[in-house]
Amino acid sequence: MAEACRVYYKKTPGIGEELADVAIYLLGLAEILNINLEDEILKKMKKNKKRVYKKINGINTRVKDA
Repeated sequence: MAEACRVYYKKTPGIGEELADVAIYLLGLAEILNINLEDEILKKMKKNKKRVYKKINGINTRVKDA
């Protein structure tokens, strides 16, 4: 993830490749830990959908968890 951030901030090519590395690592880790990542993502999206955000100084900021 740090490499992806570095590429992004330096505006150099290769962000896609670095993000692919992050995804590969994450998927491998989920497999090792026997975590169904798809189920976890769906649960998290449902949770996030209930949150309330407000734009403060141009930045979306969470103001309430439902």
